[in-house]
Amino acid sequence: MFVARHNFGLVDSMKPEAIGMPGKRIFRILVDGKAAAATLWVEKEQVYGLSMAMKRMLEAPEGGEGEEKEANFPQLADRSLLRGGAPGVLEFKVGRLGLAYGPGEDHITVFFHDERDEPEGEDDEEEEGEEGEEAPVPAPSLQLCLKREQAEAFVKECLEVSASGRGTDAISRHAMVASGKVDPNRNGHFRH
Repeated sequence: MFVARHNFGLVDSMKPEAIGMPGKRIFRILVDGKAAAATLWVEKEQVYGLSMAMKRMLEAPEGGEGEEKEANFPQLADRSLLRGGAPGVLEFKVGRLGLAYGPGEDHITVFFHDERDEPEGEDDEEEEGEEGEEAPVPAPSLQLCLKREQAEAFVKECLEVSASGRGTDAISRHAMVASGKVDPNRNGHFRH
């Protein structure tokens, strides 16, 4: 089982936000729980990537029998994760993200790693151990659970935030298509 340093349990809300002028925006995810809150600073690519991964999870076949469901994302069964831990307020820059199904069919668990806790070095060779094995990933800094409806709303908001702005980069273009703002097959906004 995953054990993060801070477990918010089932949160009340998780919302993406873009601050600043298009082309110079910064992004964050605001999390509000019953007794805890977090401001998570992220890159635009992370917002878009998290939303697309959640969208894939939500569109996966219902039930635990799907091989595809278990192959792509871990499954959590411990319902005590929904309770959360001690109250607190967190703020950090996210380095790595993770997702898991559960606990139960109606929840998704999201893991956030603090960028300061990431192993040093960009190369794969540096992250490998002596025998060619990958170095262990440090424990997540924060884990939280969302209901299915909350995750669907979060995906929609992330796509809107990613699609807003200048729209000249690949992430914005893909987000505009995914959010339904642009249909390249009908209105010719994009060259192929």
